[in-house]
Amino acid sequence: MTFLLPVMLLLLFPCAAACLLFRLQGRLTLAVRVAVYVLVVLALARPALRIPVRGGTVVVVADRSASVPVEEKAAQAALIDTLTARAGPGGRVGVVSFAARPIVEHAPQTAPFGGFAAVHNDDASDLGGAIHAALSLLEPGESARLLVLSDGQYTGEDPLQAASRAVAAGVAIDYRLQRRRAAGDVAILRVDAPASRRPGEPMLATAWVSAPEAADVDYVLRRGAVEIARGGRRLPRGVTPLVFRDLADAGGVKAYELRLEPADAAADLCPDNNVARFLVQTTGGKPLLCFPASPASRLPALLAKGGVAVETLPPASFDGSLATLAGYSGVVIENVRADAFGRGPLENIAAWIEHAGAGLAMTGGRNAFGIGGYYKSPLEDILPVTMELRREHRKFSMCIAVVLDRSGSMAMPVQGGRTKMDMANLGAMEVVNLLSDQDEIAVIAVDSAPHVVVPRTSAANARGQSRRILGIESMGGGIFVYEGLVAGLKEVSGSSAGVRHIVLFADAADAEEPGKYKELLANAAGAGITVSAIGLGTRADSDAALLEEIARLGGGACSFSDNAHEIPRLFAQDTFMVARNTLVTNPVSPRFTQALPRFSDTLPPQAPPLGGYNLCYLHPGATAVALSADENEAPLLALRNVGAGRALAFTGEADGEISGPFATWEHAAEFYAALGRHCAGPLHDGSSGFLVQRRLVPGGIEITAYADVSRPEVKAVDGLELNVLRHRPGSSPEAERTKLTWKTADTLSAVVPLLGAETVLPAVVHPGGRVETLPPVCLPY
Repeated sequence: MTFLLPVMLLLLFPCAAACLLFRLQGRLTLAVRVAVYVLVVLALARPALRIPVRGGTVVVVADRSASVPVEEKAAQAALIDTLTARAGPGGRVGVVSFAARPIVEHAPQTAPFGGFAAVHNDDASDLGGAIHAALSLLEPGESARLLVLSDGQYTGEDPLQAASRAVAAGVAIDYRLQRRRAAGDVAILRVDAPASRRPGEPMLATAWVSAPEAADVDYVLRRGAVEIARGGRRLPRGVTPLVFRDLADAGGVKAYELRLEPADAAADLCPDNNVARFLVQTTGGKPLLCFPASPASRLPALLAKGGVAVETLPPASFDGSLATLAGYSGVVIENVRADAFGRGPLENIAAWIEHAGAGLAMTGGRNAFGIGGYYKSPLEDILPVTMELRREHRKFSMCIAVVLDRSGSMAMPVQGGRTKMDMANLGAMEVVNLLSDQDEIAVIAVDSAPHVVVPRTSAANARGQSRRILGIESMGGGIFVYEGLVAGLKEVSGSSAGVRHIVLFADAADAEEPGKYKELLANAAGAGITVSAIGLGTRADSDAALLEEIARLGGGACSFSDNAHEIPRLFAQDTFMVARNTLVTNPVSPRFTQALPRFSDTLPPQAPPLGGYNLCYLHPGATAVALSADENEAPLLALRNVGAGRALAFTGEADGEISGPFATWEHAAEFYAALGRHCAGPLHDGSSGFLVQRRLVPGGIEITAYADVSRPEVKAVDGLELNVLRHRPGSSPEAERTKLTWKTADTLSAVVPLLGAETVLPAVVHPGGRVETLPPVCLPY
């Protein structure tokens, strides 16, 4: 016999006092009174009988997310050890830990728990998935219970669905609440703000702030980097609303951040909930986002003549987020190098176009396509042209010496289980694979001395030695730059190729012993040999200036990236620049194809020549609208549908030194207006028969489509396709596809889980292919 609430037995003392102080006449009456008191107190104490159960199983579901206090997480292992010790003969204990996803840490067994070992992304809490995982560890009909250790906060699937499955299986769920102490914790409970607003309409947002006791706080609300409101407030005990108003001067999606600073910051136990973010979209037609080649470019004005609103932004001011992109219908990149964006923003642009139905237009020039670094970039897969080097279009053979830093710093690991040296080796192989069979290459590894890994040989032979190149290892020490350049110069000097080049790869913070490099580079220039440099790091690193000067004196280019995974792309970019044939600088006339009406039905079939173009090749599945009227017959204007979106490539320069007479063509305005219209996408009247809305629900967002069932074609629809883009800062975007399914006679819906710090951009594909991108959404914190 035991009691589930033994503390209630203390009520026997006041009951005994009542019997003594307020006596009743007669022994029988007193006995009945005492019996009633005793029975009531025993009932409140909840007596229970321990019945031994052979082979009972307890699966502990432990919340390891960021919302659970550190001290509670530390106590979870001790509690599991206690359960194991008291399990009795045949009793088993299992452990499932969870945050963004559940992980089985300890299958049900009699052996003791060895502690938590799984590494979690702790900015989410998939409680429902964890309960499902725990139930999957149990045999049908097994005597078992689940013990949930959590604060009850969850993301993703509603855990009540998993709990219903447990009830159906006869598995009881116990819990121990593990919350933060509320004393002294000032917190933003939620922010009520509209998902969208009409142009010119003010944005009104209400933040509900909780204070366990009266407290002074300072607050600041920002829209991006712009401060909207700042002030101080005396908060009474309880929940207080703070109301904010803003009138944004432009369309698109605006990201807001509200930050509280309590006067007694030391007493605030959880500063994480003092910051909340939310997104508001301006409805109506979305503008194009143009990245011009220079502030003086005329392209944005020409695009605007097509009736499409255009906003310009320098790449350095572009944050690359899905929230920013969601406010535009497409992007135009005018002769801007890929390095100006970085890999992360380009990944987001590519995913946004393919899954959210947006558009891309890229124009040519000395900083575009292959020589601009877009080969092997995230945009390569969605462009309507390819950028490989082809021997038949080259006037000169090439000889390249690749000089690789293999010093101690190259042994550092990078994401994906590789090292910096591995990425440099892949860069060298990128050069080998881009060259034609008759071109020549040498590969040299340098630490305190040069080591010729592959002596000068044909690229065909070098491809057969790929294991040697990919097997170069960091051997410690530093890199003697001068010795590496001497070895590279020795290899290419004996070649008769028309283009001879050295590419030096080094750590921008650890390039040592340059020696008499100026004299050496002067001799190389006199022999017609060029030298480029690729630095792993940034231009602010200690030896970056040396690498830049080596490239300047060597007549080559210098590129930097602190993302080691970008190194192969930089090697490819340098090879394109050295090849020279990828930018044709001779005047060439465009020859329009039968696909011209698809681009514009008002342009004439003849146009003046361009001053040059980027030599590319038509992507399979793309449509050529204009070809070069020369021996290359290369695409000058090409279109391609990519997933739900579209991409356009104009390989001529829009406004610059090789734009030629085409730039002053009397129909140039219509040409670029058509380019802008195609990038922005067609206008839709919204008459598909569905009205789509979204709202926040616990654990995610619910997307509902209200159907006009009076139309037979609407009733015949078997659900609507839903594309979901997710992006977490510092990570690549993730795309998933699901469906809105019929829930009632006139509504379709789906719930999309919302996790941690990510931004989610949903897009509904209507019958007929129209893509409706809904306002992006994120959790407050």
